[in-house]
Amino acid sequence: MGIPKVKLAWVEERKRRATVCQRRMKELIQMAEELTIVCDTSACLVFYNRNNGKLVGWPSLEEAQSLIDCYNALPETERNMNADDEESSFIKTITKEIEKKLELSRKAVEELKMDNLMLQIKNGSRMIADLSQTEIEKLKSYASKKIAYYDRELRKQHPNTSGNEPFLEDDDGEMKTYEGESSESDGADNP
Repeated sequence: MGIPKVKLAWVEERKRRATVCQRRMKELIQMAEELTIVCDTSACLVFYNRNNGKLVGWPSLEEAQSLIDCYNALPETERNMNADDEESSFIKTITKEIEKKLELSRKAVEELKMDNLMLQIKNGSRMIADLSQTEIEKLKSYASKKIAYYDRELRKQHPNTSGNEPFLEDDDGEMKTYEGESSESDGADNP
């Protein structure tokens, strides 16, 4: 079970209020010290007690004043650069997530278009000669990415094979040729 949530309210009793103040200040100083160590950053805390008029600074009043002076010396644009409120920070995070999902959706749509185009060419409903230059370039890019992807997948499944070994080989080590292919042109139909 976690630490019960403390209600924030004015502590009426003076001694108890001083004790709570000292304990909370000590906790804040400990957290600030841990933050400076873990994140390798500079930090300072300044507390002002209205009851006795004391000013308490961590790590010291001089170091706190020096850090505050460095901050005040920055141009206002730099000072406010990281001063995001919770709402705008939340909105920025959600916006980035939506932009990533949108980009993935665009890629998926483009892949589906290319798959559909390849299927149309295979079925004969579209001819390569009928494609625009843009469609041909997109198809070439998509095909080369797919080949590279499947090549990586094959290497994962068969890590002991080198990239120079042919996939289609007879038992006697000869490359197989299929109808419409020529052994002289490495399978291409060029004259």
